[in-house]
This record gives sequence, structure tokens and C-alpha cells, in this order.
Amino acid sequence: MGKIFDFFEKDHREIDALFLDLRFKALAEYRGIFEEYDRRLERHIVWEETILFPALAQKNPMFKEGPIRVMLIEHKEIRQEKAAVIQALKKADLSDAKIHEKALASILSHHNAKEEQVLYPACDRFLEDKDVADIFSKIRT
Repeated sequence: MGKIFDFFEKDHREIDALFLDLRFKALAEYRGIFEEYDRRLERHIVWEETILFPALAQKNPMFKEGPIRVMLIEHKEIRQEKAAVIQALKKADLSDAKIHEKALASILSHHNAKEEQVLYPACDRFLEDKDVADIFSKIRT
């Protein structure tokens, strides 16, 4: 695979590892791990929405109303479930947090698969080296 795929897929795996680390944790430790997970996942989503998706849509406009639109809808669902986990943790309700965690896991497994099977390979196919360099420059700042 190409550069975009490699970078974003690696970020998925690192975020997934944090998510897996939530298992069997008591409330205080769960909160700390979820804060880091939330920060990393939100950063990933922002990179996609503000840098990656616009670059792909500019090179191939058909992606804007197709795969990118679907990804944006799913990002909204992901954010809603993350917010529900955070609300449950504020109430010290680990059981409720785990319910929303499972919903979040379900959304993310399908979402990440679509990105890794369709969107990231399309980026590597349609974006030129200078576009990719610009994307990574923006991500690193």
C-alpha cells in the first residue's frame, strides 16, 4: 500500500490498542485511558475531515458525495458515542460507559474497514506526491 494508507492504518492500530486497553479496568484507570483514546481518535478524525478528505475531493470530486459523505456521517455517530461514554464517566457509571463503548466499537470496526479498503487506497491512487507531502506537512504542524 501507499503512504496515506500506511500512515492512517498505523494510526488506527495505535488507537485500537488504547481501546483494547480499556478492558477490565476500574473506573479511575478507565477514565485516564479513555481520555487519551478520545484525544487520539478526535485528532485522527480532524486530520481526515480538514486535511485528507478535502484533498481527495479536490482530486476526484465523485468521492465527496460518495465515500467521504458516508465517512462524515459515521464521524458524527462516533462522536456521539464518545460523548455518551464521557457523560457516563462523569456520572461514575462504568456500566453505562461500557454499553456505549460497545456501540462505539461496532461503528468503528465497520468505519475503519471502509476507510482501509476504499478511502485510503483511493488517496494513494489519486493524490500526487506533492499532495501527500502537503497533507503530511499539515498533519505535523
